[in-house]
Amino acid sequence: MSRKGRSTQIPADVKLRMPCELVTEHLLPIVRRLLALELVNNHGVSQVQAARVLGVTQPAISNYLSTELRLRRSPMEDGLEEIELTARDLAEDLLAGRLDQIGAMRMVCGLCTRMRSGGPVCAVHGEDVPSIRAGECSYCLTELVDIRRSSQEEYGYVDDVRRGVQLIEGVEEMAALIPEIGMNIVYAKPGASTVGEVVGVPGRIRSLRGSPHATSSPEYGGSDHVARAALTMIQFDASLPSAISLKFDWPIVEICKGMGLVISSFDRSEEPPEVKRVDGRTIPWGVRQAVEKIGRAPQVIYDLGDIGKEPMIFLFGQSAQDVANIALRIAVEYARRQQNREKS
Repeated sequence: MSRKGRSTQIPADVKLRMPCELVTEHLLPIVRRLLALELVNNHGVSQVQAARVLGVTQPAISNYLSTELRLRRSPMEDGLEEIELTARDLAEDLLAGRLDQIGAMRMVCGLCTRMRSGGPVCAVHGEDVPSIRAGECSYCLTELVDIRRSSQEEYGYVDDVRRGVQLIEGVEEMAALIPEIGMNIVYAKPGASTVGEVVGVPGRIRSLRGSPHATSSPEYGGSDHVARAALTMIQFDASLPSAISLKFDWPIVEICKGMGLVISSFDRSEEPPEVKRVDGRTIPWGVRQAVEKIGRAPQVIYDLGDIGKEPMIFLFGQSAQDVANIALRIAVEYARRQQNREKS
């Protein structure tokens, strides 16, 4: 067919202005500016270090610090509070060593997807392209829905464990609850069946200068031992996908009882040989035994250990933040009792 007869007119309402361009022009500069302010002004990071992290020049950082953010009544003002919160979290996590490259990208990409899901970026897009109506456009909600849902949900589970770790770190009383092999805190995402689908802390949480400290950032597959406990528990009660490991001590069990937590246990001396000789099967077997022992899913399971196996307490909850908060209450009471015992 000859091209001669074809129309040379382009529809007037088509303008190839992509959502990603708006993110680059309107969202990322604000993120960089606010993160620079947070790092330099609130945490004392040098301008050179901040420039390296943000991928800009030192003069650009200096400009961020010396000039005022002017949005000129832009729709981006509506998202400023959330952007500021993300910048604060990024700065704190970077300086605490809780974020790696992937974790940092997840935080910013998660913010981006929220900003372009009927948010400020959509409003800016509508100003640029009149045919785009922020309240009616569904491109980022349909064509990109699978990517966005996965990104938000996956980040949400990692973020829950990250916040759980934040609650624990720096609390001196918690150091007394760390097992010899280290502590871990996990979250098994809905439908999880393998440790690779459970968020945990690689290298565990250990005592550093008298306080708990995570050796690395939470990630999928970051735990084995505690992850298997969580995976088994959700087979009985899906509302308890999170777990934290605590050292075993009878006073801790007594404190849990006093808090009204449902408690059970398992005895490794009853473990069948075919289970014992296969690595990784003891904890799932033990959790099942503990559930069957009382006829329901407990919030606390203790294991008295065996030759070469450290005794342990598993605390289960609805989220990593949930179990971290309960563990903190236990730690404070445990410390109080220890002090009273020393005085007497």
